[in-house]
Amino acid sequence: MLEGGSRVPLIVNWPGVTPAGTVSSDLIDLSDFFPTLAALAGAKLPANKVIDGRSFLPQVRGEAGQPRDWVFVQLARMWYVADRNWKLTQAGELFDLSDAPFTEKLVAGATKDASAIAARKRLQAALDKLNPAGGILDDGDGTGRHANRKKK
Repeated sequence: MLEGGSRVPLIVNWPGVTPAGTVSSDLIDLSDFFPTLAALAGAKLPANKVIDGRSFLPQVRGEAGQPRDWVFVQLARMWYVADRNWKLTQAGELFDLSDAPFTEKLVAGATKDASAIAARKRLQAALDKLNPAGGILDDGDGTGRHANRKKK
């Protein structure tokens, strides 16, 4: 659940479509692949379902697209939402990511730092919208990694 394990590059090579040498700093999370592949296939997304992801096909084509403000990462009963500078965990811990992925600085809950307070509010609103605790929670094997894995 550290940034070094979830902050990874996405490399796209599509000659004739993706402009060579293009680098984008847009945030993308795993939920974005479904709507991107649907857009690529020309498929319509179901109108009566909430789709958390958004297509990054415009960025693949070298266009501006609609980049997301935050990403969501979940591993069993652990999750967080993060933007470029801050991360808020399921336990309510706020981390300063200015030195990530190598260092994540825990921000004191009683901080008076206006940017940290604003980040907590913004990221908590994202978590409230997603409501990850509202679904079927994965008990895993106690490590938080593997669902329904049999103990040896």
